[in-house]
Amino acid sequence: MRKFLFFMVAALLLVLASSTAAQPSVSAEGAANVWSQIDESTIPAAGQATYRADTYLTYSADFGALRDLLSAAPREGSDNPALALALPLPNGSFVDVSATEYAMLEAGLAAKYPDFHTYYGTSASDPSLRARFDLTALGFNAVIWSDAGTAYIAPYQLDDTVHYLVYWKHDATPTSPLNEEGVLGEAVGAALAEGPASFNTGEQLRSYRLAMAATGEYTIYHGGTVANGLAAITTTMNRVNGIYENDLSIRMLLIANNDLIVYTDPNTDPYTNNDGFAMLAQNQANLDAVIGSANYDIGHVFSTGGGGVAFLASVCNAGTKARGVTGSPNPVGDPFDVDYVAHEMGHQYGGNHTFNGTTNACGGGNRNASTAMEPGSGSTIQAYAGICGSENLQSNSDPYFHSISLQEMVNFSQSGGGNSCANITSTGNTPPTADAGDGYTIPAQTYFELTGAGTDADGDPLTYNWEQFDAGAAAPPNTDDGTRAIFRSFEATASPVRTLPKLDDILNNTTTFGESLPTTNRNLTFRLVVRDNHPGSGGIAWDTVDHTVVNTAGPFLVSSQNTATSWVGNTSETITWDVANTTAAPVSCANVDILFSSDGGYTFDSELLAATPNDGSEAITVPNVNTTTGRVKVICSDNIFFDINNVDILVESSTSAVQQSAFSASNSGSLAGALAALLGLTVVVGFVALRRRQSA
Repeated sequence: MRKFLFFMVAALLLVLASSTAAQPSVSAEGAANVWSQIDESTIPAAGQATYRADTYLTYSADFGALRDLLSAAPREGSDNPALALALPLPNGSFVDVSATEYAMLEAGLAAKYPDFHTYYGTSASDPSLRARFDLTALGFNAVIWSDAGTAYIAPYQLDDTVHYLVYWKHDATPTSPLNEEGVLGEAVGAALAEGPASFNTGEQLRSYRLAMAATGEYTIYHGGTVANGLAAITTTMNRVNGIYENDLSIRMLLIANNDLIVYTDPNTDPYTNNDGFAMLAQNQANLDAVIGSANYDIGHVFSTGGGGVAFLASVCNAGTKARGVTGSPNPVGDPFDVDYVAHEMGHQYGGNHTFNGTTNACGGGNRNASTAMEPGSGSTIQAYAGICGSENLQSNSDPYFHSISLQEMVNFSQSGGGNSCANITSTGNTPPTADAGDGYTIPAQTYFELTGAGTDADGDPLTYNWEQFDAGAAAPPNTDDGTRAIFRSFEATASPVRTLPKLDDILNNTTTFGESLPTTNRNLTFRLVVRDNHPGSGGIAWDTVDHTVVNTAGPFLVSSQNTATSWVGNTSETITWDVANTTAAPVSCANVDILFSSDGGYTFDSELLAATPNDGSEAITVPNVNTTTGRVKVICSDNIFFDINNVDILVESSTSAVQQSAFSASNSGSLAGALAALLGLTVVVGFVALRRRQSA
């Protein structure tokens, strides 16, 4: 017995010691790293700061070594392996990116500016990561998109290729909102606006020759030389291409003589910098005269004023293809590149507005009823994030197109006028497939889950967007009139499941602006968009499903465990819920599953009861686990609606209750008490063993 007690005490001390032992830290060194984190105070002033962030890190780069390193990157289409390049992240770590160079400058322009290079990259360690970066007269620029967020690497100041800011998109210093001046041209016809319920594309890349002009004011902002103006254009368009290639298999190439339309003197350039409407006609006339209508497919002009304005579905059209303007006092970074340049060009490729708000910029004449599928300001590229006052879902657009925009722009570029001038090449990519599943009838004011599926023959890393695909009358967010969209779009994830509303809101009893449960008898149409994120030219697929909401049923609610609750494992407890007429037709939910989560409701991997009658009350056996974050979920067995109890449940395993006495005695400082407790535990174990022998 003494030996046994000694062993138990030793084991106890070992457990206590190991629980407080420090874990070793792990650091990863990136391949071919030319970056060093530095103190900002050591950076000498050299020029104007064009990129601004509230929180950031500062790095120095061996620019010569970086240029030499990237010169070894394989060209797109080469059989050579991609170059491994380490890029700094705003959290102080590095990520290894596989870099491939692609030719965004036509050969004639590249010959004039041999130090300009554009790249895209992926990461073997993070399938969600996509990167765009470039080398120009302004130094190195990069955008890194991943599940962690959007990160930027940008020159610290003009005329400085050594020092860099590294920051998250959400830490960028806010700039004054830029209102769009308008959209001109006829709306895309019904034949193009209506698309198939299921679709996929991505086998072909469509390249368009872009003539991108710049006013003298824009060029002066970037340093005043043609090379600097062209460098800023290159950075913006490389990022825009990253979006258009991934979502639409569209790429834009800067034409051979693009340097001829980058102006340096506001007094002699052919543009009225602060008048977007005037610049529409000015740009069309100027590009036709200087470049020649036959030598470009889409034209645009950058300025520092005048807002954004574009002619709808104008690419390839000889009379309107240059009628696109983007002007901002701060023509750099995400607000310029995504919110405005990608947006205005989206109009030129046939994309209408997608917001359904009513205030500020959303309250003007720019709303397009048939594509108004985003609550409030919306959040995708063709919406109005940040300029709709109290109806803003967020300050800036997310870097992707809503599925209605994809439908319009794919139709225009592949079946409409945009197909007449594209240079079409095979990508070698097999597009993914999408399956949105079957439709259900669900109760009103009740949570539900959408589960889809996607496949990809090439093994590309798939991401999923579930988006509501309903258009209705203009109205503020979080109101249901029975027709309009009541669920906003969120960025794609690696999961084909979307919980409505957001799972975090359900678990925290909060509400996200732009998400509201249905309260009326109505249909809810959802579209699942699958992206394969293929480098250089992505494939997409979508599938559409309809669900029916009835307000004679619901809300379906768990009514127990909604206040502080403690359980002991292997004991019996009762779960109750409000059936809320869900057993009656047309919902007809006869049975429910009761599930348990030990991580606060993020995963439910323990099934307490399967297909138990939907009668509002069931006894369950508590899982024999230790957790402070237990949750219970009741879900219809053959439907998609559910509820989760409102607060975390404390669960103590049945063995912990006995063991706790030993730990309590030990923690009190009494060795005798600890030994006595352990002796008691030994007696219990021995008694159980004896009973088992007697029953054998």
